[in-house]
Amino acid sequence: MKKTEKLSRWLLILIVFEVLLLLYCLFFAREILIEEGLFFVLGLFSAIVLSDLLLTWTILLSFALGIVFLVAGVVYIPFHQALLLLFSFPILIGILIQIRYHLFKEIAKVKDQEPEAYADYRNRIASYSGQTNDTIQALLIHWSHEELFFQLQPREYNRTLNQINYLLTHHLKPNESLYYVSDGNFLILSSDSERDLKSDYMTVLKPQLEGLVFQGEDGVQGIQFQSGFLVVDQSNRTKYYRYKEVIRYLKRQLETDIIVEY
Repeated sequence: MKKTEKLSRWLLILIVFEVLLLLYCLFFAREILIEEGLFFVLGLFSAIVLSDLLLTWTILLSFALGIVFLVAGVVYIPFHQALLLLFSFPILIGILIQIRYHLFKEIAKVKDQEPEAYADYRNRIASYSGQTNDTIQALLIHWSHEELFFQLQPREYNRTLNQINYLLTHHLKPNESLYYVSDGNFLILSSDSERDLKSDYMTVLKPQLEGLVFQGEDGVQGIQFQSGFLVVDQSNRTKYYRYKEVIRYLKRQLETDIIVEY
């Protein structure tokens, strides 16, 4: 499912949730209608100013405090209204987290290009001549722990992702293409048999990539990368004829590329 469709789906869920909540309050719980309105405003404000990590803590703390007040405090409202107050705010925050996640993914300059990568590889493998020096090189570069960086600061995440894409694009040679295939993964496809793509990455590209920094709220933080590499030639052309098999092999290699934690 495309990110635009996921964003639309979560927006629809938010609208349906708020409409049902409003109708329930109008017919069965008018006494807490103002409180639910304040919850909605507070939820929107929290989704704008807080990180995903803090929003998660907001859900836990609001739920915990609600239980404390219900159990230990003196509650003068019906039990069904108390339950509505207890669950509505955490559910609202959970929905807003998903909306914000897909919104930032949608507005990012670097978009998911996996369909284009699939088509490119299919064309390259179809035009493979089978000569001795005829190869297709595939290099998958992964930004390690990218999801954690996104949760900490989505705007800076998008800026850093754009920097990575810019740097990789300016190191491409003729017969090479770069595609962002989601989740911090960049795929380079090359038909240049004279270039050792893996060696160039390790000696030139990787040091430059790891020279980039993430401007977090607590200061500058370095970023790290993992990689997977595959050469498709006469010996394995049949095995890796399909794009799905290539990307699966490259992602398995990422798991064996151990990074050193800071």
